[in-house]
Amino acid sequence: MDRVARFAAVNTKIKALERDFLSAEQYAEMLRQRSIPELAIYLKEKTSYGKYLSDINPETMNRTALERALKRNMVKNLDKLLYFFSGQYRDFLRVLFFKYEISDLKNLARDIYNGSSNSIEEDLYFFIGKYSKASLSKLQKATNLRDFIHALEGSEFFEYVKPLLEGKRENLFRLEMALDASYFSIIKKSSEKLDKRDRSIIEKWEGMVSDLYNLQWIYRGKKFYMLTPEELLNYTIDMGDRLNFARRRELCYSKNLEELKSKAAEYGYGFLFKKDQTSDIYMERRINRFLFYKLGALVRQYPMSIIQSVAYAWFLDFEVRDIFSIAECIRYNLSPEEAGKFLIKGA
Repeated sequence: MDRVARFAAVNTKIKALERDFLSAEQYAEMLRQRSIPELAIYLKEKTSYGKYLSDINPETMNRTALERALKRNMVKNLDKLLYFFSGQYRDFLRVLFFKYEISDLKNLARDIYNGSSNSIEEDLYFFIGKYSKASLSKLQKATNLRDFIHALEGSEFFEYVKPLLEGKRENLFRLEMALDASYFSIIKKSSEKLDKRDRSIIEKWEGMVSDLYNLQWIYRGKKFYMLTPEELLNYTIDMGDRLNFARRRELCYSKNLEELKSKAAEYGYGFLFKKDQTSDIYMERRINRFLFYKLGALVRQYPMSIIQSVAYAWFLDFEVRDIFSIAECIRYNLSPEEAGKFLIKGA
């Protein structure tokens, strides 16, 4: 299919959807709110999110209700993208959205592990089964992680978590890592079915994402979990832009954190470890800010490509995460200046 024919209509739709994104002024105004109800009232009355909050009383809203409403908004808008594609491209976008399902799967697994799943409303796991073959009803019947893994049978994720059943002890950490690894493996296979140009763009993008997630994992694995280099390497994502297997291995075998930081800087990722701020607190934000700007550059470089749709999904996710962060900062009574340090799109 001609690229213009494939992407012209969807790009027009994306431009229309992007007009609903929050402005810098709206970010600043949200940061000035002093309670979750105040934030909800502002979102309802002064932003495009009002149409998704129309049936909710913002004066009694808490963070959970806000999260539920924003997730519904995400699903509606992501579905609008799917409408414009068919065949392998539609399949690829569906797999791209597994990212949100896996986040919900990990949250549900964590709730089951901690014995708290029965006290949480099911529509908090809004994405589970939306794009994959996972069954939320089966998963919610699980009383332990082994049941949870068995409940994933028949889904796209089962082959990646099935080996964990061989272990004698439940291990939430290994389950979460296996789910994360499944996403990159599945999306890699799906992207190989795209046209050559789009496949190359996605390999570049997912390679950057994998590099940063691997660096974050290696750093935290060394600092907090005291894992061996072999264990660290075993759990790295088998993709990369600048970090091929040899470089990932070199990072995993760094003698200490300072050597790790030095090697990261050598490969162009030294910004993750700024000396003037606490790496552990702001690393996630630095990763997402880097991806935010790099994704914007790819959008400008490849206007008639699949990256436009990928970018919209990520940018929407970033904005929703920012709203959640603002809600948390309000909860802990942080100043607008301090809260701004945790935001991705707004700064």
